[in-house]
Amino acid sequence: MISYRERGILQPQAKRSEYFIAFTIITQMSQPEAFSRILIDKALELSGWDLLNPQQIQFEQHTETGRADYLLKDSFGRVLCVLEAKREGLDPYDAKEQARGYAEQLNAPLIILSNGREHWFWNYERAVQRDAYRIERLPSRDDLERARLKNLQPPRPLGSEVITPEYLRQLKHDLTLRRYQIRAMDEVARLFDTQGLRKFLLEMATGTGKTLLCAALIRRFLMSRNAERVLFIVDRIELARQTIEDFAIVLPEFKPVIYKTARRTGELLGSSVVIATIQSLLTDRRYRDEFTPFYFDLVINDEAHRSIYGDAREVVQFFQATRIGLTATPKAYLKNVDIEKLAEENPKALEARQLRDTYHYFGCKPGFPTFRYDIIDAVKDPEGPFLCLPKIFDFRSDITTKALAESGWAVVINEQEESFKIQDLEKKIFTPTRNRLMCEAFLKEAQKDPAGAIGKSIVFAVNQTHATNLTKIFNELQPGIALTITSRIPEASVLAKEFRDGKRSERIAVSVDMLSTGYNCRDALNIGLFRPVFSPTEYIQIKGRGTRRYTFMIGHTAYEKSCFYLLDFCAVAEYFEDQYDYSVPLKVPREKKSSVATDSYTQGDGPHSVAAEGQSEPPAREKPSRVIPIWEGIDTLVSQEVRIVGPNGEKVDIMTFRGGYERDIKEFVAQTPILKAAVEAEDDDAIETILNERFYHRPEMYYSPDKLIVSYGVPATTPAFVYHALGRKPLPTRDAIVTDTVDSIAARFNLRYSEQKWVVATAQLLAEDSTALHRFMSGDMTLFTASQFNQLGGVSALARFEDREQVFEALRQSTLVRQSLIAISPS
Repeated sequence: MISYRERGILQPQAKRSEYFIAFTIITQMSQPEAFSRILIDKALELSGWDLLNPQQIQFEQHTETGRADYLLKDSFGRVLCVLEAKREGLDPYDAKEQARGYAEQLNAPLIILSNGREHWFWNYERAVQRDAYRIERLPSRDDLERARLKNLQPPRPLGSEVITPEYLRQLKHDLTLRRYQIRAMDEVARLFDTQGLRKFLLEMATGTGKTLLCAALIRRFLMSRNAERVLFIVDRIELARQTIEDFAIVLPEFKPVIYKTARRTGELLGSSVVIATIQSLLTDRRYRDEFTPFYFDLVINDEAHRSIYGDAREVVQFFQATRIGLTATPKAYLKNVDIEKLAEENPKALEARQLRDTYHYFGCKPGFPTFRYDIIDAVKDPEGPFLCLPKIFDFRSDITTKALAESGWAVVINEQEESFKIQDLEKKIFTPTRNRLMCEAFLKEAQKDPAGAIGKSIVFAVNQTHATNLTKIFNELQPGIALTITSRIPEASVLAKEFRDGKRSERIAVSVDMLSTGYNCRDALNIGLFRPVFSPTEYIQIKGRGTRRYTFMIGHTAYEKSCFYLLDFCAVAEYFEDQYDYSVPLKVPREKKSSVATDSYTQGDGPHSVAAEGQSEPPAREKPSRVIPIWEGIDTLVSQEVRIVGPNGEKVDIMTFRGGYERDIKEFVAQTPILKAAVEAEDDDAIETILNERFYHRPEMYYSPDKLIVSYGVPATTPAFVYHALGRKPLPTRDAIVTDTVDSIAARFNLRYSEQKWVVATAQLLAEDSTALHRFMSGDMTLFTASQFNQLGGVSALARFEDREQVFEALRQSTLVRQSLIAISPS
């Protein structure tokens, strides 16, 4: 076929107008592959290739097996990569073997497959890269040369960099990794090494050490050479500064820097770890000018639910790297949605949901991250607890009670009656007496620290004006007790850090949104909600400011922080416990062209459905002509209730995968008489059969045995999960399942005490380590050289275990091992 260049349709360096003319000509000529090549040319130019330089690109090279469309060359003129072009209507992936034939004849180690819209990259010489994978941007020449260099010095398996609790102690003696942090990293390594996955989502509660986990994970990637350069994306410069403090300790030899300052000082070139805000990368689209698509090998998104759509998505997709998302509150836009039905009825609506769904973006099924560790896990962890739950104080004033009612708070303004809802207070009407009442109640009831002073506190106001007014009242009531920390205050980030580190005398920080995410104030004892909240994500984030554990030292005496006080003046806790409808799919907002990392979708029900995710409600358009009235009347406290949150948390804490499962299985049992009868009779076989046929793998949440095992962290059976959800039997712990398994095998084979200890050590290892489980199933006896077996006498002692083959086969057939295998089998 004669190329479009030979037909004189378009020169490679054509301008945009010329591309449009070419599009018209080619459409008339019905040459779809020619149009694809126009798009490919443009994509190559965007990645820095000079299409007119034959030392960089050669077109249409004939080989013994056919014609190679593009040859991309290195700085010595050697062929680096074969780019195979297909017309737009074809899937370029199907040309994979065709392109490999060309590449092998030309000694090119790399392959790109493209139809102009969709690109695939294949480093086929690397044994670990078994297949081509989708990329958003074409690589630059430097990118391809780096890829070839990696072929000459291939990285080790990620899991070969062994992580133990003491992994970071060489850098700082008191740094200890927790078991759940190691499990999260090992799960990433397992999927990276065995399944070739390159997208991961870690859903972890606020306060569970995501930054330390990330630092250790980055170190693992760098030490195993699976990454040379890492980009860590945060959504505020304050978080960047906070992160650099931790990274400087854990990753000193990799010279971590903040992009905003390092790009000006020249430090960027010598750094392997770059911390950046989305805003700094987006400014003047400098990420395109200063980096190539493959510059970073690993990109980590902190608060991932806010940085994967709008303009932020453009930045994240530019970099063709392994992607890891971190968040306590992923956006589940596909939750409670029949995906197949929506795809048929409104594919554009489905696409809009997929674009914003955090799970989908990181390659996970709806509601099911790579690894989850929520607040309930942290509170119940047998090695913990690692977080604490709130003691909730529900205060209702007369104005608040009326504003919460359906009819609202009726007030006569300028001889005309107006009605105000709870979300209108301090926006459409000022209520100074209510503000003073709330401040007085807060100071009276707030938790005291062990020294007897009011505990460090964070109060969340409606807006910046409200925050200033509250600070004035607090300081009138108790001089010097409060300060305002909002974006309107000069050096606000410095104030926030000084308040966190105990370098200020004030005990109360009054804010709006600035301290609601990523602010690590471990000794905070009180959280004040002086504004309504209608978004579960925002509520969980705000509560997260108080959940961290802390040890107070008074002299030589230690006092543990066991709970924090949540002083709620707007019925927020009640709203999420009794009124919020968790079964309603989230509403997809319209994209805001000016947004960078904005989070503004609406969701909810009833009178609060105007609320926004990530802020208390959508910012209203100001009307300068309207003077906001001030209520001069009095307000009184009409009710006060105290509720201690139990170890199972609030409803909002559990409405994740597990919460959704427990809700849905109860409903399914109630609606299915045959299953209800099986549960009553404890007929485990019938329960298993019915759920496999009629409940699992439904399009709304895709429940399945493997997901339940991973989500609960227990290798239990389907009936056990059902009994637990219905409250009939407690879910057995992992240790209990191990013990039952060992006792059963010991009784069956009449094992001696020394032999039973071998089975105990083996069963415990298999329950905790998926790699060890695979080795055990394959009969790899080197498994027993691990340290825990040395205490039992090592391999020589195992050789004296006469019935070991039969015992280990029984262990392989046990429920413990079978259910553990289900959890790690690719679905």
